[in-house]
Amino acid sequence: MKILIDCREVQKNTTGIARFLLSLFEGTKSFNIEYKFLLLGNQYTDFERKELDGYEKIVVEEKNTFYFDQVTISQVIKEQKIDLFFSPYYKFPVFTKVPVITSIFDVMYLVLDEYKNDIKNIYRKNFIKLTYGKVNKVITSSNFAKNEIMKVLNLSDEKIDVVYLSVDEKFKPQPAEKIKEIKEKYGINKNYILYIGNAKPHKNLSRLLSSWQLINEKIKKDYILVLAGVGQKFCYKDENTLIIPFVSEEELAVLYTGATVFVFPSIYEGFGLPPLEAMACGCPVISSNTSSMPEVLGDACLYFNPYDVNQISKTILEILHSETLREKLQKEGFEKVKSYSLEKMVNSLIKIFESV
Repeated sequence: MKILIDCREVQKNTTGIARFLLSLFEGTKSFNIEYKFLLLGNQYTDFERKELDGYEKIVVEEKNTFYFDQVTISQVIKEQKIDLFFSPYYKFPVFTKVPVITSIFDVMYLVLDEYKNDIKNIYRKNFIKLTYGKVNKVITSSNFAKNEIMKVLNLSDEKIDVVYLSVDEKFKPQPAEKIKEIKEKYGINKNYILYIGNAKPHKNLSRLLSSWQLINEKIKKDYILVLAGVGQKFCYKDENTLIIPFVSEEELAVLYTGATVFVFPSIYEGFGLPPLEAMACGCPVISSNTSSMPEVLGDACLYFNPYDVNQISKTILEILHSETLREKLQKEGFEKVKSYSLEKMVNSLIKIFESV
């Protein structure tokens, strides 16, 4: 069996979808499978990634995205005699005759007021509603996300399969010398509370910053809030807050390990990998109690209402004041992460491929 996978999302800057694909390809190397993966990319695809070693790649120049989605992919499917096409997002060639599997990890852009009236998201919703009768399976990353997809897009329960994502093995406690190096690099001269993620509205950074303003100055003598990966355009000036626009994947595990606590104030997540990555590095986690977070994180973190600035502030103080609580959450975090292994994720995906 020949399976074609759309890999255009694998570029120099790693997105969530790209990380999912890279994990899949790295994981399948250890499985004795009887079918062949063909990886499809364009002129921007980073096929030099070590995770992609050993796979056959097809590169086609993309001048127009819609043409690539509907015509180019169909041509490759026909020329390569493909048996199954897998798209890691909602797009796929509508008129292809081979079975199709797609992924929808969340419907955030279709339900949150900040996004749903955008013309691109109106197109997304209409495309899915009009064409998804042709899709054989939809993969999503949590039961929360599955229920949202069923509610918003009216897709049937039988068509959607939940596959929990995996935490990369590179996320583990890092040595003290690396923590010292990274703190020196970024000028972190105190203990720090860490946030990692982008600065889009659903990430709720405005309320996190407001809650940090409520923290008394005595605490701020010993702690600084570090916002990493928020991008160059994010602007906020405060002597007790450090902005790191971009963080390499190599630095992520070090930042997690060195933090006193990781805070995740997001309002909406289909899964949410950063808090699990923090747990894998031994960092205690506090998180919003919305969307998929309780399902994914279970009892391994401390929760707060992300709309309540005072509660976010109180939760930060609660964990900073209790070393016993931090040790408890650290231990429970290590256990929770074991539930999200690469082997489990790949096993689940292979079963879905074979069923289709």
